[in-house]
Amino acid sequence: MHLCRWIHGKRILVLGSDALLLDLYACPGEPERWVGALDRLCDEMGVRSAVLQTFRVSDAQIHMSWVAQDSGTLARRPRLPSRVEDERNPRLTLSRMQRGMNRIARDEDLFDPDDALQLQLQEQLAMIGLGRFIGSLQPLNHDTYLALALHKAVGDGEDFSAEQVSRLSMLVPHFGQAMGLCERVQASAGLSQRLQKHLDHLRCGLVIVDAKGQVQWLNRSAELRLATPSPLKLQGAHLSAHSAEATARLLKHIAMVAATSELGGNWHYLTLGQGPQLLHLALQPLAETSRYVGDASSVLMVVTGVGHEEAIPVAALVNMFGLTTAESLLVDALIRGHTLEQYAQQRGVALGTVRWQLKQVLSKTGATRQAELVRMVLTSAAAQLAVPSARPLSAMGGRPAMALS
Repeated sequence: MHLCRWIHGKRILVLGSDALLLDLYACPGEPERWVGALDRLCDEMGVRSAVLQTFRVSDAQIHMSWVAQDSGTLARRPRLPSRVEDERNPRLTLSRMQRGMNRIARDEDLFDPDDALQLQLQEQLAMIGLGRFIGSLQPLNHDTYLALALHKAVGDGEDFSAEQVSRLSMLVPHFGQAMGLCERVQASAGLSQRLQKHLDHLRCGLVIVDAKGQVQWLNRSAELRLATPSPLKLQGAHLSAHSAEATARLLKHIAMVAATSELGGNWHYLTLGQGPQLLHLALQPLAETSRYVGDASSVLMVVTGVGHEEAIPVAALVNMFGLTTAESLLVDALIRGHTLEQYAQQRGVALGTVRWQLKQVLSKTGATRQAELVRMVLTSAAAQLAVPSARPLSAMGGRPAMALS
């Protein structure tokens, strides 16, 4: 019985009762299983060592990228000669790589007869109990390669059988597929981390919740708002409001939005609290509802505060609008609601000086009046980025990681 799987858009054939392949395709999501998969390969092939490596070739130089080893080899690793486990291994020269590419190869296939380097390599391997070699080399992309090396025990003089060679020939493409999946998973994780870092710089709070109001992820601005006195709070991992009635209204809106099938449709709005603590919330479905059982929908919630005064960096105003530092300080005061008279008094300068500075600012920005200037600044990119501040400990015991894959 054969089982076909679709993984990342590719159809992969898996033998129905092949435990090694099941282990192998679990490794991209659980990297710690590489050791067990290689242990199983050692048992099947009757070898003492199994090593899987990726390396990159650049300007005729070989650079090791990643390695996985069976448990026995890991235990012997402190005794491995450096020329065996790194790019100085004589098997890894461009000419020998060409000989072993896309095939099952022995040392006799890679080295010329009576090659002194082959003899030296075999002597070094024998010192740590490793003997006869068989392996494969396959390209992963234009400059990266995957090498699989198997070694029998030093006292085992029997050659690999035709059945073992056939088995390894069948397994090698699957090792390549699994490694390709690993690279895509790692790339996705890297993108997730970079995106998390950028989203943490946004001034508005971003929260992802499920249909029952359980928080799945939040950015730093949201974490700060929920950690300070606020009409929106975290109780355990669930959102709550300042009163039972407000909490019921909030959860009702979240459930209604989660049930919406229109992805990217109209936003749903509500407010929480009052006065300086008033919050504006905008909700939108993050993923379309599904007919599959257990496939829960998520809601993206954008949170902004009315009474929060967060400074726009003076340097940002200088760079974005071509203002001087003094002019930027005046603009910062205006967007905080201060009058020209108040600013002049705070700075200890004449009102006429402040009015002249405002005239210069209006000329540089192209605004015709003070209200237009304030609106221009508050809608700029600089206004959307939060000033870095200390991050509180999450009430959930650590912020959940964003999953993009």
